[in-house]
This record gives sequence, structure tokens and C-alpha cells, in this order.
Amino acid sequence: MKRISLFLSAALAALSLTSCLQNETTIHLNKDGSGTLVEETTLGAQMMAMMEQMASFGGGGGDAKKDPLADMFSEEKAKAKAAKLGEGVTLEKNEAIEKKGNKGARATYHFADINKLKISTSDGMKDMSPMGAMGAGAPAATVVKPINFKYAGGTLTIVMPEPEKPAAADDAKVDVKEKEEPGEQEIAMMKQMMGDMKMSLKLVIEPGIAETDATFRDDKTITLMEMEMGKLFENPDAMKKFGKVDKQDPAAAMELMKSIPGIKFEAKKEVTVKVK
Repeated sequence: MKRISLFLSAALAALSLTSCLQNETTIHLNKDGSGTLVEETTLGAQMMAMMEQMASFGGGGGDAKKDPLADMFSEEKAKAKAAKLGEGVTLEKNEAIEKKGNKGARATYHFADINKLKISTSDGMKDMSPMGAMGAGAPAATVVKPINFKYAGGTLTIVMPEPEKPAAADDAKVDVKEKEEPGEQEIAMMKQMMGDMKMSLKLVIEPGIAETDATFRDDKTITLMEMEMGKLFENPDAMKKFGKVDKQDPAAAMELMKSIPGIKFEAKKEVTVKVK
């Protein structure tokens, strides 16, 4: 049941970020095991203004004249990420994008063999943080191993990893206290700051799916993780429940989050997909 904490850690981490952040990662798998990974990350106007203000004061020791957005989504960083995504992964293109006033980038990577692809449910959240672009340190978070893809003979097995605690927190004592439900003012403030926040990790089987036991499937697309804060805020009761989720009790968290709209996560340890 620990697999819920993979998603929960990312979801709760999202609540600590400000303004509109969106990250959508989609893996496209071909019949021969090759494919592309497309990552789209955009920032809202409020976040961009904050980054520009920090840059103007030389925030994080950076160059005040440097464009923080261009630096955050630079081709150099995209190429560096390609190396981390696994053996044989290369950057095909890195392009600036704009969606409904949000600005960011779309990076397209090519992989020769999905068996060597390394990506975790926390990757998008780590890359979404603008603090890295400003040179500021981020708080310690749960360390998540990559998802394990096993593809052979037209059958793909997706093995969802177990989370690992960061070394710095190994000896720390966790004081779990009863959480109070967020009030109407708190919910309104969070809605204003994060109502457009979205993050997802999806897998598209390009030849089509013959059979699968994945929890969330839409035609040839499998959703491994998705969070849409806008849908969550539409239901105040669900928002209050979400605010009380205790990641120290993954079993209870799993049951609770199943009933919350706007949240999807693959809780199975293994998912099998037979490719057409």
C-alpha cells in the first residue's frame, strides 16, 4: 500500500508551491519498443512575475539580467535531462510554448528501448519548481525510484516502485498530529493560487491496446498519475478531506483519495498491457 505515497508526496508537495504550474508528461510507445517522451511545463503569470522580480534582485545569486524562464527551460537543461532518462534517450527538440496565457516549454525526447527508460511520478514535480531556476534550495522530499518498464513479445509490464525516504530523514522522528480541516478562507486562498495547477503522467500505446488491467484507460491512453486542482476545488468537502490526508497512513489515504474528483493514481504494483 506504500505505492499511494508516491502520488501523495507529489500531490502534497504541490500544495506548497505558489501560483499556476502545469506539467504533463506523455510517453508514446511504438510496437518495436521505441518511442517518444513529451514533457510540457508551463507557468502562470503570477509565477513568472515572481521569478522576474527575484531575478531583478539577483535572487539566488543569479544574473539579474538573465531571463529566468529561458534559463529554466534551456536546451542545455533539456539535454542534461535526456541523459538522466536512460540509455539511448536523446533530445529531439525543445520549443517554447504558450497556452492560455501560460508560458513554458515542450521537450520531446526519443528513446530506443522502453526497457531502459527511467522516469518516476515525482520527476514532473521536481522540474516544475522554479526555485531551481533561481538557484534556491528546495526542501527534502520523498525519494522515488523510476518506474520499471518490461517490454517483450508485444506485452508491456509496468512495475510501480516503492518510495524511499531521503537519507537526511532516516533518523528523524515523525510527530503525527491530528490535522485540522482547512477553513473557507484557506480554501479560497489556495483556489486563487493553485486553481489551474495540473500534473500528469500518461502512457499512449500507439498501435493500440489489445488488453490491459490498468485502472485508468481511455482508448489507447493509460493514466498512471493525474492531479487537477481545479476539479478538487470545485468540491469544498473533498478539499477539506484532501487537507487532512496523512501520508503516514497510506492505506487510509488511498481509500480517501479514490473518492476525490480530480485525482487519479495507479495503485497497483504491476500493470500489464498487451499491444495490438
